[in-house]
Amino acid sequence: MVSPAMLLCVLSYFFLLAAAIKPRIFEPRIFDKEATGFGPIFEEEPLDTVYAEDSPENKISMNCRARANPPALIKWWLNNWEIKLMEQPDEHFSLVGGNLVITNPDKGKHAGKYVCVAKNVYGTVISKEATVKFGYLNQFPTDEREPVHVKEGQGAVLLCSPPSRYPSEVLFRWIYNDFPNFIIPDQRRFVSQTTGNMYIAKVEASDVGNYSCFVSSPTIGKSVFSMPIPLLPQIEKEVKRYPADIRVKFPKTYALVHQNITLECFALGNPLPHIRWRKLDADLPPNYEVSMNGALLHLINVQYEDEGSYECETLNVKGMDWYRQWLYVEGAPEWAEHINDTEKDVGSELTLRCVAVGKPLPWIRWLKDGYSYGKGELKFSSLTFEDSGMYQCVAENEWGTIYASAELRVVSCAPTFIYNPVKKVLLGAEKGRVVIECKPRAAPKPKFIWKRGSELLTNSSRMLIWDDGSLEILNVSKSDEGSYTCYAENDRGKSNSTGTLTITEATKITVAPSDTEAVVGDTAILQCSASFDPSLDITFIWTVDSYVINFYTDFEHYELIMGHENRGDLLIKNIQVRHAGHYSCTAQTIVDNATAEADVSVRG
Repeated sequence: MVSPAMLLCVLSYFFLLAAAIKPRIFEPRIFDKEATGFGPIFEEEPLDTVYAEDSPENKISMNCRARANPPALIKWWLNNWEIKLMEQPDEHFSLVGGNLVITNPDKGKHAGKYVCVAKNVYGTVISKEATVKFGYLNQFPTDEREPVHVKEGQGAVLLCSPPSRYPSEVLFRWIYNDFPNFIIPDQRRFVSQTTGNMYIAKVEASDVGNYSCFVSSPTIGKSVFSMPIPLLPQIEKEVKRYPADIRVKFPKTYALVHQNITLECFALGNPLPHIRWRKLDADLPPNYEVSMNGALLHLINVQYEDEGSYECETLNVKGMDWYRQWLYVEGAPEWAEHINDTEKDVGSELTLRCVAVGKPLPWIRWLKDGYSYGKGELKFSSLTFEDSGMYQCVAENEWGTIYASAELRVVSCAPTFIYNPVKKVLLGAEKGRVVIECKPRAAPKPKFIWKRGSELLTNSSRMLIWDDGSLEILNVSKSDEGSYTCYAENDRGKSNSTGTLTITEATKITVAPSDTEAVVGDTAILQCSASFDPSLDITFIWTVDSYVINFYTDFEHYELIMGHENRGDLLIKNIQVRHAGHYSCTAQTIVDNATAEADVSVRG
C-alpha cells in the first residue's frame, strides 16, 4: 500500500504548479521533463546583423525561440537595459512571437548589443549577445587624381585609397578606361584585396589609359568607384631590366582553426619575376593551393600545426627578393565537457563543471537565472531549494563566446524502500562480520533506527549503525538470528523495511596444502579440504603468486580434483621451473571464505 508521504512525493509536481512559490518536491532522480515541465531551452538565438544605412528594407528582425513547459516569457535587452515594451510602448520596437522587430532603424538609437531572455517558473536563460551595426560605404572623393608617369619596362603602383566603410571586408577591382571593362589580373598585373592597390610588374606601352578603383561591399550590396588615374608610359628606345622587388607583403596574420586563409605576395621586375612559397622548418600544409600565377597562397581548413613562419621568394634573371612573416593559428571556444540537466536531493553535495578548448585557452564564467554567479567550478556542499534554477556555463576568449545551459532541480521526498528494500534473506557466518544495508530514497537525508524484533538496537562494541544507515554486527552467533527492521524518517515522512538474518556454520580449511619440492617434468598434488555449512555450496579457487589459475585455459599443466570429502586438490602436471611460486587455496561460499597457503619449488 502506498503511504500518504509517498503519494505526496509522486504528485508533488502538481502542487508546484498550484503554488509555484513553494519548495519543489519531486520523486528523487526521476526527471521526466516532458511530464513534469522544464526550464527554457533556446532553439533559435539572435545573430549579428549589419543593416545598410540606405537600405530600402526599413526593418531589422532579431529572432529568438525557446522551448519550455510552461511556455517561456520572452524579453529583450539592449546594451544591458531592458526594452520594456509593455510599460513604455516604442514606435520602433515590437514583438512578433519571441522575435524583436525594429522598424525604421536609427543608428544613434538601435546600434548595440542585443540579448534575448527566456523565463518560466523553473528559471531564466539568456541568449548569446548579438550585435546590430549599421553598414555603409562612402563615395570616393571627386578630386581629380594625379597622373602616373612611368618608364616602359619599369613597375608601377596605382593607389586605390578606398573610402571609409563598414564592414571593412570589400572586393577590389579596377576599371580600365570605361565601365564595365575590368582588369583581369595576370602574371603582370595584380590587385591586392588587402589595400585595393593595383600593381603592374612591368609597364608596357599598351597600358596607357585611365584606371579607376572599383569597391563593392557584398554585405550591404553597394559599389563605388574612384575618379580615373591616368597612366602615361614613357616609351624607351632600350627597355632596361630590373631585379625582382616585392611590393605586396602579407602582414603578421592570425587565422582561426578550420577556416581558410589567403596570403598575398607580388613583386615588380623585368623580366616578370617567378614567385615561390615555402614554410620555414617544415613543408607547406597538405591542404594548400597557389593561384594568381603564384601571387596568392591559399591555406584550406587551417590546423594548429600550420602555425609558423611563411616565406615568399621572387626571382628573375636580374636578382632575387624574399619576404617572410609569421602566421598564428588560434581558435574560438569549443566544448570538451559541459553541464547537463541534473536532479539532486536537498542537502546533498554537487559540483558543476565545464571544460572548453580553444586558443587562447577560454575562461569560464557562470550565470544563474540570467545573473552572474561565479567562475571556474561551482561547488555546493549542501543543496537547498533556492539552488534550483537554470544555470549557464559561458566559455569565451577573444575569438568568440559559447553557452551551455542546464536545469538544476533540488528535490525533497519522504523515505521509500520501493526501489531498494532491505534484503529479505540475510546470511552471516558464525564468528564473522555482517553488514545489513539500509538505503532508502529520501531527501533530506533521514535519521535511522534499527530494531531486532521489538528490541531497539544501539551502538555497542559489537554493533554499529553507520552514518549511511547500514547496521554492522561483529562476531555473530546463532543468538543473533532473527528479523531486523530499519526505520528511516525525515521531515517529509517515514518508512521501514525488514529482513531475516540466519547464521551459518563458518567455512574452515581442514586439510591445508603443504610446501612441496618437485623436479622438472614431475607431477605434484597440493591438497585442500574444507568444512562448511551443509546448506551452502562451496567453490575452491587456486592462485599462484596472486595470479588466479584458470582451469579452462591452463589445463595443460593445472587440474582441479574435486573429491567427495569436500576436497579441491590442485594437480600440477609436467611441472616446469616457471610453476614454482607461492600457492593459495581459498574455499569460498556465498557467506564467507577460508584460505591456506604453501610454497612450491622446482629443481631442474
